[in-house]
Amino acid sequence: MSNFKEILITEFLTSRNWKLKRSGNLFNYYTPPESLELPLGFELEIPKYSKERPGFDNFIQQIINEITPLLKNEANQDDLNILFSREHSILKYRIFDADNKDGTISLQKHIESLDVFKKVLSQAVTFATTKKPIFGDAKFEVESYLNRCRSLQTEKGSYVTKIEIPNDDIYSTINKINTKTINNKLFDVIEFIEEEIFNSNQKLEVTENYIQDVSELLNYELFHSIKDLYFKPAVNNIEFQLSSVDRFRRVETERVQMRIPYFNKYLRDVKKLLLEVVPLEAVGYVKRLASPAPLHSKKNEVIIDAEIANSVETIKIILNSEEYLEAIEAHKNEWPIKVKGQARQGKTMLYLRELEHFEIIRK
Repeated sequence: MSNFKEILITEFLTSRNWKLKRSGNLFNYYTPPESLELPLGFELEIPKYSKERPGFDNFIQQIINEITPLLKNEANQDDLNILFSREHSILKYRIFDADNKDGTISLQKHIESLDVFKKVLSQAVTFATTKKPIFGDAKFEVESYLNRCRSLQTEKGSYVTKIEIPNDDIYSTINKINTKTINNKLFDVIEFIEEEIFNSNQKLEVTENYIQDVSELLNYELFHSIKDLYFKPAVNNIEFQLSSVDRFRRVETERVQMRIPYFNKYLRDVKKLLLEVVPLEAVGYVKRLASPAPLHSKKNEVIIDAEIANSVETIKIILNSEEYLEAIEAHKNEWPIKVKGQARQGKTMLYLRELEHFEIIRK
């Protein structure tokens, strides 16, 4: 049984604009795209797989060695070994700051970079699954996606992180989504941010019409996590790549730090407007209770911590006397509370100004 799959090799070549020139009994012959600037008459021989003819894998390994230099920065031999043998994608990001030219990175920057990139992937799954601009929830899909990811051996040169993930479906009780859809959504968003925020001198006016126009790409938590990928580890230059047999995508971002203040303002404007139009629904646990007179006061404050869109948020709510007594009971018994309503952003927490729903989830 061959490790390499003829159909994957063929799909890889045709998606990169190699043309099938002729087909013989033992080989298919492909001509390269003009962009590679190879000599006139150059042909690539791809053997036809047959159980009766040994040596297929050895021949393909020779082809990998031959075409890797032609692909330049798209793929190395390890990448092609994966793409030619299984229906997977390779997700890669390369930090090419001045202090990473030798391929090393400080331990702290390495840890922060990986931690934030994991969050970027989580938010991409949530956005692709829920299609919500904020407050999405897709815990099962996020866990399923991350469990499929495998970290690959890094490359020489600037610091590179590589992840391999199968191209398959993730099923939940109500959803089915393919990992390729998630990966492509992530790169759609990265391209948008690179063009509209990092490389544009135009200051975007965030209005309801704007939110509607970019709704296919806009997710607050995903945008925020991509910003943090540069901000938290203090990275200035990142190249992103997505490789599969049928597609190659590359986005290079440079000198990003000078645009972080504008990105922060953009995110504040987006969140402020989204909070006006998108209700917050959350389940969390009581952190603090505060009331001057629970049976008579209209200022019965309850602070809860809730996981929203893969992050823990602190939320303040105002309850009537009956609800407040229920909150006390929930706090004593460590029961979760479900709330829904219009929120606004404070300095340290979210405030539910219009409570539409309050429920104790008794275990």
